[in-house]
Amino acid sequence: MAKNSNASTGAGCSCASSSVRTAQFKPFEWVQIERLDPSQQRHAAFLNDARDVVQGAQTLAQLLNWDEDRRDATASDAAAADSAPLFDACQRDALHRLLAVSLGLLHARIEGECDALMP
Repeated sequence: MAKNSNASTGAGCSCASSSVRTAQFKPFEWVQIERLDPSQQRHAAFLNDARDVVQGAQTLAQLLNWDEDRRDATASDAAAADSAPLFDACQRDALHRLLAVSLGLLHARIEGECDALMP
């Protein structure tokens, strides 16, 4: 019973005296970098980033197409108020620019990776 009271106050806990804390959060990685040798870690980090950008771009493109279909349906049928688009023209343009810039940055990084592989 005394052991339980010590644990609640931290006096008997082995972690209470430790000054080094480990991170509670670890970012998600498609390819776990720490298992690779140092020469592969940079490539794995790039693949992790590229996969996230591509999946996000694909999702955003699908969302924009779906929203444009809703906009077109609303424009052709005034009674289709329940299918109103989520985005206005300004928001849609901003998302298209985000998509274009994200893919442009990914393309530039791919080009850099390809150049690094060339002798």
